Amino acid sequence: MVMKRLLNNTEISQYFSLGELKRIIQLLFPYVRKHKKAYMGLFIMLLLDITLALAFAWFFGNTIDAAVQGNFEQLKWLIATGVAISILSMAVNFTDTYLETVALNGVKKDFNHDVYEHVIRMNGKNFTNYHSGELFSHFAHDLHQIEGVIGRGLLNLIRVPIISISVFIYLLHINWALTLVILLVIPLAILGGALFGVLLRNNSREIHELMGKISKTLNETFQGLMVIRSFTLESFFKQKYKKSQDELYQLELKDAKLRGWFNTGGEAVGMMTFLTTLAVGMYFVTDDILTIGALLTYINLVNHLIYPMTGIAGQWAGYQRSVSAIERIIRLLDQPREKGTVGSYIPDCEDRIEAKHITFSYDNSNPVFTDFTITLPANKLTAIVGPSGAGKSTLFYLLQGLYQPQQGTICIDGISIDEENLQSLRQSMAYVPQETYLFSGTIRENLLISGNDRTTEAQMMEAAISANIHEFIQSLPEGYDTEIGERGVRLSGGQKQRVAIARALLKNAPILLLDEATSSLDNESEYLVQEALGRLMKGRTTVVIAHRLSTIQHADKILVLDQGRVVQQGTHEQLLRTNGLYNDLYRKSYFHKDGYPEVFSINA
Repeated sequence: MVMKRLLNNTEISQYFSLGELKRIIQLLFPYVRKHKKAYMGLFIMLLLDITLALAFAWFFGNTIDAAVQGNFEQLKWLIATGVAISILSMAVNFTDTYLETVALNGVKKDFNHDVYEHVIRMNGKNFTNYHSGELFSHFAHDLHQIEGVIGRGLLNLIRVPIISISVFIYLLHINWALTLVILLVIPLAILGGALFGVLLRNNSREIHELMGKISKTLNETFQGLMVIRSFTLESFFKQKYKKSQDELYQLELKDAKLRGWFNTGGEAVGMMTFLTTLAVGMYFVTDDILTIGALLTYINLVNHLIYPMTGIAGQWAGYQRSVSAIERIIRLLDQPREKGTVGSYIPDCEDRIEAKHITFSYDNSNPVFTDFTITLPANKLTAIVGPSGAGKSTLFYLLQGLYQPQQGTICIDGISIDEENLQSLRQSMAYVPQETYLFSGTIRENLLISGNDRTTEAQMMEAAISANIHEFIQSLPEGYDTEIGERGVRLSGGQKQRVAIARALLKNAPILLLDEATSSLDNESEYLVQEALGRLMKGRTTVVIAHRLSTIQHADKILVLDQGRVVQQGTHEQLLRTNGLYNDLYRKSYFHKDGYPEVFSINA
């Protein structure tokens, strides 16, 4: 009854789809072909293993018969042959194990690398649809499951038919009547394996999906631990994690039961075959149809016939578990990726940046921009201001090509930027985000990651001096080789921002995109960052999402955005003389006022 209910809830046809098998082969075959020498070696070892299995069965039976007959001369060379078979078998086993490791880990390494490259080049819009914990789950769990398709399982799917046919022919040679009796058991083994393969795959899919959810919870816990503690959410997250673990436990119990029933069924088939062979075989021995040696050879070989049958069913079950993981990876690889590569054209921005008739929406239903057009002058400071949700950050994403507009185009120096030259576009830009992101490692590593491979020690220090961070770095025990922890946690907010500014200086790009963020800093850090930003902007085409009055007052052009439209533009003085949103923002103290010196003149 339980089995019937499980089958009724399962679309069996989807697990035997040739289209699915073709897709998996197309995906993994190039990686297998790259390591074809190792796989060819494994195939040779496979043939040798089958040959040695048959040879040992022959040796075993003939040795028994020679002993029963008292033929000591024959026993001498049979024992020598047995020693040779044993030595060769050990050599084959060692070589087989080594070649399997070379092939399996080589394919996993290359496939893992390509999946990683696909993820980091995934289209920005599609990338944001994935939770970082879910992506981590693909690498931590799913990629390791492909072993069932490219490892020993793949070889066994080849090995089983060959050894079964070879053994079947040998058994027919020993006694055809007994072999036909044994054949009646084989369909039971195959049918059982196919059935449990379907059930195991269905359960494995649920396990993989749940592992992805658990990874999400762990990622959110570790990234937001301070917020969790601040809002006393420990109990909530503990219960959420416990619930997921309880569900995983139940699914794993179900998996264990299915595998247990499968293994029990295999043992039952094996025992049934053994008892049948023994009973019928002993009857043949008493009638002098078989010798004792021939019967023992037969019993030894029949295991190589039945267990491969149950084995291929087991491999099918393992294949189904692996396929459920590969399905998730295929869905990831089906997501479009950016097409751009580094080309010869790197814009100098000697003319201007233009966004022409841009229409963009994150969800294809609620547009952020509709027929949006702006012009950003070269070698000038343009400030972008506006209330929350006006589209300021989205504009920065579009300028960097992180998202593609549904309509319209972005041009630099009159040349349209599209997916074919995104890498070149980004080489011409230095971006200092509002939330500074530093990588785990040392300060030196974070500075030299700027994208300029030819950066010297002197240039690195010069950039740090300009960013007002060199003196602080020198005060550290390890200097530039100081470890800063995950996301730069061992540095203050102002220190992280100045390291990011130094990194942008080292990139030495003609276009600077600056999401200004100094309001949360103390006065001293704020002044040092502002001064460093002033140096960074000199001689560059600079676009700033501005909140500080000092930045806005010295901007050559101010664009006022509201609900995805440019509602005003001009200089600070011009906009103050006009009634409108800018004047309202100014009166409501939207801009942070300060008394710092004039450090933002980019033409100085």
